[in-house]
Amino acid sequence: MRGPDRYRISFYGVTVSQLETELRRAALQYVCHVKAAELEVSFGECWRAMFSRDDAPPEPPWAAENSRHLLVGMREKNSFVEALCQKYEI
Repeated sequence: MRGPDRYRISFYGVTVSQLETELRRAALQYVCHVKAAELEVSFGECWRAMFSRDDAPPEPPWAAENSRHLLVGMREKNSFVEALCQKYEI
Protein backbone atom coordinates (compact mmCIF):
# COMPACT_ATOMS: atom_id res chain seq x y z
CA MET A 1 0.00 0.00 0.00
CA ARG A 2 1.34 3.42 -0.93
CA GLY A 3 0.43 6.99 -0.19
CA PRO A 4 -1.44 8.38 2.81
CA ASP A 5 -3.65 5.29 3.15
CA ARG A 6 -0.77 3.24 4.43
CA TYR A 7 -0.75 5.41 7.58
CA ARG A 8 -4.50 5.17 8.14
CA ILE A 9 -5.28 3.47 11.46
CA SER A 10 -8.55 1.62 11.69
CA PHE A 11 -10.38 -0.51 14.21
CA TYR A 12 -12.84 -3.04 12.84
CA GLY A 13 -12.91 -1.14 9.56
CA VAL A 14 -13.56 2.28 11.13
CA THR A 15 -10.84 4.93 10.95
CA VAL A 16 -9.76 7.00 13.91
CA SER A 17 -11.07 10.16 12.22
CA GLN A 18 -14.49 8.51 11.83
CA LEU A 19 -14.47 7.59 15.52
CA GLU A 20 -13.58 11.17 16.45
CA THR A 21 -16.41 12.49 14.26
CA GLU A 22 -18.90 10.13 15.91
CA LEU A 23 -17.66 11.10 19.38
CA ARG A 24 -18.18 14.78 18.55
CA ARG A 25 -21.68 14.14 17.22
CA ALA A 26 -22.57 12.19 20.35
CA ALA A 27 -21.21 14.99 22.56
CA LEU A 28 -23.31 17.60 20.73
CA GLN A 29 -26.39 15.40 21.07
CA TYR A 30 -25.80 14.82 24.81
CA VAL A 31 -25.13 18.51 25.50
CA CYS A 32 -28.36 19.46 23.75
CA HIS A 33 -30.25 16.75 25.64
CA VAL A 34 -29.02 18.09 28.99
CA LYS A 35 -29.68 21.75 28.11
CA ALA A 36 -33.18 21.00 26.78
CA ALA A 37 -34.05 19.36 30.09
CA GLU A 38 -32.56 22.24 32.09
CA LEU A 39 -34.43 24.85 30.05
CA GLU A 40 -37.61 22.76 29.87
CA VAL A 41 -37.84 22.99 26.08
CA SER A 42 -38.08 20.25 23.50
CA PHE A 43 -34.91 18.63 22.23
CA GLY A 44 -35.70 19.83 18.68
CA GLU A 45 -36.15 23.45 19.78
CA CYS A 46 -32.93 23.34 21.75
CA TRP A 47 -31.02 21.81 18.84
CA ARG A 48 -32.25 24.50 16.43
CA ALA A 49 -31.22 27.23 18.88
CA MET A 50 -27.77 25.76 19.48
CA PHE A 51 -26.85 24.18 16.14
CA SER A 52 -29.26 25.63 13.57
CA ARG A 53 -27.21 24.68 10.51
CA ASP A 54 -27.32 20.92 11.24
CA ASP A 55 -30.30 18.60 11.14
CA ALA A 56 -31.30 17.43 14.59
CA PRO A 57 -30.43 13.86 15.49
CA PRO A 58 -33.00 11.80 17.38
CA GLU A 59 -33.35 12.60 21.06
CA PRO A 60 -31.62 9.97 23.21
CA PRO A 61 -34.14 7.48 24.64
CA TRP A 62 -32.78 7.81 28.18
CA ALA A 63 -33.09 10.51 30.84
CA ALA A 64 -31.10 13.72 30.39
CA GLU A 65 -29.23 12.92 33.61
CA ASN A 66 -27.74 9.87 31.87
CA SER A 67 -26.46 12.13 29.08
CA ARG A 68 -24.89 14.37 31.73
CA HIS A 69 -23.10 11.35 33.24
CA LEU A 70 -21.86 10.26 29.81
CA LEU A 71 -20.44 13.75 29.24
CA VAL A 72 -18.57 13.62 32.55
CA GLY A 73 -16.68 10.57 31.37
CA MET A 74 -16.16 11.86 27.85
CA ARG A 75 -14.79 15.24 28.87
CA GLU A 76 -12.02 13.71 30.99
CA LYS A 77 -10.33 12.34 27.87
CA ASN A 78 -11.32 14.75 25.09
CA SER A 79 -10.55 18.47 24.85
CA PHE A 80 -13.40 19.10 22.38
CA VAL A 81 -15.96 17.65 24.79
CA GLU A 82 -14.41 19.57 27.68
CA ALA A 83 -14.66 22.85 25.76
CA LEU A 84 -18.23 22.11 24.70
CA CYS A 85 -19.28 21.39 28.28
CA GLN A 86 -17.61 24.58 29.50
CA LYS A 87 -19.27 26.64 26.77
CA TYR A 88 -22.73 25.37 27.66
CA GLU A 89 -22.04 25.26 31.42
CA ILE A 90 -22.51 21.55 31.95
